[in-house]
Amino acid sequence: MAKNQSYYFSHDINASNDPKIAAMISELGMISYAWWWILIEKLAAADDYKLPLKKYTFVALDNELRMDNEQILTSVQQVFNKNQHVLEQNSMCSFCSFLLIYLLIHDYELLDCDDEYFWSPSLIRRFEFKKVKEETIREKRRLAGLKSAESRKAKKQNLTHVQQNLTHVQQNQLIKEKKRKENNIERDTRAREDENLLSMFENEEVKNKPIYELYMKSIGVVSPTIKERLDDLVESYGKERVIVAINTTADNGGNSIKYVETVTAGNLKQEVQKDFGASKCNSNARSVSRKNSRKDEDVDWEEEYQRVHGKK
Repeated sequence: MAKNQSYYFSHDINASNDPKIAAMISELGMISYAWWWILIEKLAAADDYKLPLKKYTFVALDNELRMDNEQILTSVQQVFNKNQHVLEQNSMCSFCSFLLIYLLIHDYELLDCDDEYFWSPSLIRRFEFKKVKEETIREKRRLAGLKSAESRKAKKQNLTHVQQNLTHVQQNQLIKEKKRKENNIERDTRAREDENLLSMFENEEVKNKPIYELYMKSIGVVSPTIKERLDDLVESYGKERVIVAINTTADNGGNSIKYVETVTAGNLKQEVQKDFGASKCNSNARSVSRKNSRKDEDVDWEEEYQRVHGKK
């Protein structure tokens, strides 16, 4: 056991009522009660709460307890009578503290000893109990510290997650804001392009302006290239056919100049086929009429009349 590092030890408030203590006070006087507690303090400060059975121990104790021979001899006259053999056999019997320790061990059983040390069993039990109690408290504090550390770690992790989530939200907001700005820029760019195209139409004499405006309204932006292709369609097929083709393209979900060109060419082809069919029908009708005319020329209408009316 390591040397005691405490500055106090437990003391029963009714220690003087202990029968052993009472017997000591009764035989040795009230001064023995002071000697007893001074001795306990020395034991509490010693390594392993034990003092050696050595001459230097009793020299020091005589000095600490301030015991003189006359006082101790007077107080323990009866002890001398009972323990003459101890006094005769022990060279340390001249020390008052030695005699006191002997009485505390053998007569009052307040101390215990072996061949090397003497000690207080009660004092050792109290310090053992105190040690266990302190270890229990330390263990509880250690567990509480671990729990507190885990709680702080969990809070820190939660805070980290919140910060990360907040960062994600902020990033999403930044992305949305960036996309919104890009859309605004694109819309403004398209508006400027439309204004530029319209201003381009206004800055010169534009004969196909209604075609361009209809295309922009129904299909999309009129670029210089699209403008040229629309001009070619008008020149090749006429404004009316191009207007019909643009409306047909919009109705069918088309969104390109190529679609308009295809529709325009298809409409013209249908017109040509229709006209060709009508011409063929007219030609056939004229041919039948000519045949019937020739038949009429060959018929003898006088004879036919007589046959029909039964005169022949």
